[in-house]
Amino acid sequence: MHRDVVVIGAGLAGLACARALALRGCGVRVFDKGRSPGGRATSRREPGERIFDHGAQYFTARDPWLVDQVARWEVEGAVARWAPRVRRHGEPAADRPREDWWVGRPRMGALAAHLARGLDVHLGRTVTRATFDGRLWQLAIEGDGAMATCDALVVAVPAAQCAAILSEEEAVVAVARSARMDPCWAVVVALEQEIDGDADVLLDPQGPVAWAAREGSKPGREPPAGEVWWTLHASVAWSREHLEASPEEVVAALPRALEARWGRPLGAVIAGRAHRWRYARVEKVAEGGPLGHEAHALVVCGDWTAGARVEGAFTSGIAAADRLLAGR
Repeated sequence: MHRDVVVIGAGLAGLACARALALRGCGVRVFDKGRSPGGRATSRREPGERIFDHGAQYFTARDPWLVDQVARWEVEGAVARWAPRVRRHGEPAADRPREDWWVGRPRMGALAAHLARGLDVHLGRTVTRATFDGRLWQLAIEGDGAMATCDALVVAVPAAQCAAILSEEEAVVAVARSARMDPCWAVVVALEQEIDGDADVLLDPQGPVAWAAREGSKPGREPPAGEVWWTLHASVAWSREHLEASPEEVVAALPRALEARWGRPLGAVIAGRAHRWRYARVEKVAEGGPLGHEAHALVVCGDWTAGARVEGAFTSGIAAADRLLAGR
């Protein structure tokens, strides 16, 4: 049993792993560079009590173990079913999803907060390098020159960041570099009028805006009177083309790109904000190879190791805990 485990990354994979380890008696600390847990499954608060899910929009539960877990989270009030009307570009009718879509309640970040309860989570702490000295892991923390040590390490961050942190673990770095992740610009806007009165979600894989969702259609979201909230996710192609654009440029351009593509005037934008997810979507899962180092008590997890869905993140986190405790 490891007395002192550090998990780098408080996204869903890292939190699932940390909770599984803590439940089995390990001492666990979680370090994350963000201001709140959740990673890409988080929410953004804007002035006027506007809250947007600007990262992961929903998740599904297909594996039996996750179906059971989600049922417990629903009873505990952390998640709720979302049944939006979905319209695909070029198709006239809006349809309900054929499987359950789940969201955090009252915001996506609530699920991560629920998972983080009772865990020793250190936010605003960026681990830049992790090296094994033959006995302990030495962790360099950005900013104040601080160091931390642990006897076992879990790295639960996107592949490129994993490779940078574990630069001395050549076999793990090679596996991490075999994965590919795509960027995504996300724009959250408060509008004076609806984009589409018959649909809550607009899907368009071929257009500049691949996803648009009316936040008020999700359980627990209530926009201020006179406003309609939408979250827009740019396509991979658009995000790559505008990767180094400023947030102000993206806020100005992406809603108008949606307007032009769908032929629906958006009217005045009351408020808007853009966020660049440099590592948003898994284009290619890591190729076979070591996802850790048994002798160094190291394991790696994340959706890029197990599958490009929120469920992949959960699965990888639980598997990482099992591997660490089994010593493999």
